[in-house]
Amino acid sequence: MIATTYFLLVALLFSLSIHPSVVDGFSIVPKPLSRTTITTQLFGSESGVLKDFQLDDFSNDSQQEQQLQQPVGPVRAPLKLLGPYIGLGLTFPNLATSSQRARNISGIALDFVLDTAANINTLNAQVAQELNLEVVDEAPAGVSASGPIAGGATYLLGDCELEGLPEEDQFTFMENLTASTLPVASPAAAGLLSMPFFHCFEGGVEFDWFGQQQGENDEKLPPSITFYGSTEESSHLIKEMKGVPIKELPVTRLPTVKLNINGVEIPALFDTGSPITVLNSQAAEQAGVKTTTIDSNNGKTNSNLLAGLVNKVQQAQAMAQAAARGDVLTIAGSTGERINLIKSESPVQVSLSPSDGYSEVSFGERSIYVGNIPGLAALNGLGDDSPPAAVLGMDVLRSKPKMLLIASNHEVYF
Repeated sequence: MIATTYFLLVALLFSLSIHPSVVDGFSIVPKPLSRTTITTQLFGSESGVLKDFQLDDFSNDSQQEQQLQQPVGPVRAPLKLLGPYIGLGLTFPNLATSSQRARNISGIALDFVLDTAANINTLNAQVAQELNLEVVDEAPAGVSASGPIAGGATYLLGDCELEGLPEEDQFTFMENLTASTLPVASPAAAGLLSMPFFHCFEGGVEFDWFGQQQGENDEKLPPSITFYGSTEESSHLIKEMKGVPIKELPVTRLPTVKLNINGVEIPALFDTGSPITVLNSQAAEQAGVKTTTIDSNNGKTNSNLLAGLVNKVQQAQAMAQAAARGDVLTIAGSTGERINLIKSESPVQVSLSPSDGYSEVSFGERSIYVGNIPGLAALNGLGDDSPPAAVLGMDVLRSKPKMLLIASNHEVYF
């Protein structure tokens, strides 16, 4: 849920549109997963903490039954870029706004940020109220990448379809989708789809960040997301890509990877909800990462009686100039305090470390940030005595043309 802290990077808005729109240029008809449905109750009715995702553990006798009908064939849908965030558009044929209900019509579209550093789906409370959603449960207090979070009502969104598919290819993508109105902001979207969402697809979820061009004379397609129902369907990608293992944290079950900075291995939260990659100061020191110097007075000392006031003004001006250059990003801390993230002085070597059966994945030289981003709390990476820790964000992940996340197999490929 790192994405929730960037209130100064983007406006905290929610997307609520009445009519689904087809993305122009998405000319290749996606092959539907199945004309049957994917049924899932993985989204927060019993607990805000992930449980074991083994399908054998889903009891048929439990009222909280969690089923997954294996889909047949992959399906591709438009990948939405919501500012610095990635999102998925879903349409809900049975839901309606207050104005729609007054006219006795239904059908809305909602955008969701795709956030691997969240373990429960969330929904903007205003959206839930406007749609007059049914409360089906109460999500207890839990944990997120930024620390403890209070509980909230869990609402039934119901059946949904993928936004952006041609009308003749629409089908029920999921049944009984639920989300909780936790005190977590969803930047530029109606809510977040969390890590359990990715576990619904045995063959993984493929992100094509830049779109494809099928032939020399064909129009380039927009960025897309493809869902695979089995590993057989995505096996051709695995053969062409390099993968690394994902390790889940205890309790929160949030995903982590072994990030390598300048040859130094650092545990990192794998976070598609974070626009940037951030090291804590301990990791930066260990990896030899120097940050940009923010000089407010060009090294000169001011001996004026009003020096204190003058220095503060100069510091504010220097910080504003650094922010305009992108050398400094100001975010909200876990308690609302302002935190400055400082850009690395120069690009650094970034890769994911190899391990048994896996090869190193290199992202080349990338500029990253250093600071106490709240998400580091998931790795005990906050505070002066904390160990080296990092958050691997979208700035690095999108430097590769494609990414295949196979959550059920604890792997990610590039």
